[in-house]
Amino acid sequence: MSTQSSLDALANERASHANTRRLFLGLTIVSVVGMALLWAKPKQIDLHINPDLRAGDQVTVANGTAPVPNPNVYSFAYYVWQQINRWQADGGTDYGTQIYNFQSYLTPRCQAQLQGDMEARSRSGELRLRTRQITEIPGLGFQDNRVLGEGPAAWNVLLDMQVMETFRGQAVKDTYVRYPIRVVRFDVDRERNPFRLAVDCFGSNKPARIDVKDSAVNGATAAGVAPAALPGLSDQPASALVPQRSEAPAVPVASPTADAALKP
Repeated sequence: MSTQSSLDALANERASHANTRRLFLGLTIVSVVGMALLWAKPKQIDLHINPDLRAGDQVTVANGTAPVPNPNVYSFAYYVWQQINRWQADGGTDYGTQIYNFQSYLTPRCQAQLQGDMEARSRSGELRLRTRQITEIPGLGFQDNRVLGEGPAAWNVLLDMQVMETFRGQAVKDTYVRYPIRVVRFDVDRERNPFRLAVDCFGSNKPARIDVKDSAVNGATAAGVAPAALPGLSDQPASALVPQRSEAPAVPVASPTADAALKP
């Protein structure tokens, strides 16, 4: 009897050890799968909160990225473009300084276009001792139909701005311009650009002078704006500003000669 009891106890012990091994193996597999799933999850979440957030609103995040609300796109385009065109004392130095300071908020193509515009203006004497500022035309600020989407990662923003320039304290320009600013998602260093958005100048479009009475946003609901090269201000009449579908391909970096031809 003692021998049989010993054999039964040994068999039970072996069965217990086998169950323990199976449990350990199962826990190991579950842990490895869980770690793999966690590793595949986004390490950072790119989240843009609508400033007009209401109770019950939801923000959808897919692969660490959330949609960018139209007000955020508009305010980003407005702020960056206003700062690029802010020459406090001397456009000959301030223009280049602003391009450099905001390089993390500009696409490489836009930087090249702005550099070309700066060089063309400098050669024609349009920068030295000039000051410049642009401001939003009162009453023509953000509305949803000023932000025209190009999918989840690009937008065209229609900014109606007043452009003012002085030379040695004398006003030399005071005009109204509609800027079709292109904004794109831009994966750069978060320390330098926490918004992960960038201004792509005008894409395949161009700015144009407007009359304030013609710059209302009721025409900004079409799919695009009239295409042309950039940068520089157009001499087209206000009627040319009604957004139209663009069939032209994207315009490559404009040469300084092309830049000079587009200036008013």
